[in-house]
Amino acid sequence: MTVSGVGILLARNELIQGGKIMSQRPVSGQSHHDDAVLAAGEIYRDHGKHAWVNPNGEKNKSWSGRYIDVIAVQNTSADKAWVIEIETDDSVADSEAKDQWKDYADAYSRWYLAVPLTSEDQARRLLSKHDISNCSLITWRRNPNGIHTFWNLPGL
Repeated sequence: MTVSGVGILLARNELIQGGKIMSQRPVSGQSHHDDAVLAAGEIYRDHGKHAWVNPNGEKNKSWSGRYIDVIAVQNTSADKAWVIEIETDDSVADSEAKDQWKDYADAYSRWYLAVPLTSEDQARRLLSKHDISNCSLITWRRNPNGIHTFWNLPGL
């Protein structure tokens, strides 16, 4: 499954937010993240599912009180959802794992983490390090033409 997207940036910055150090994406990295979020939502819609997306800090839909990046359901009356956090190379970091990912692990009985193919090993190490076992890893990439490809999106 593929849809359009934009640019890759490999950089690492951190932001202190609410007393916690969180990875912060530079503007072009944030755009890369948001394009991947939008692409995943579009893939679900192309398969007849309903999807809400929360790119760039938008709060369009919450699930269990969290504004995770992608929330997809079989239909709008569903009481179960596929909840997916999308990361970029620059945000697959210990700070994200110990704060945001642990929070999702506490909030959801099952959730999904989508990371670039190039960050899969690092994400697995961080999930293990922080004892996060209720998360399934999804990989994705953006090709030079701006097409996003996701592997193992749940529910498809």
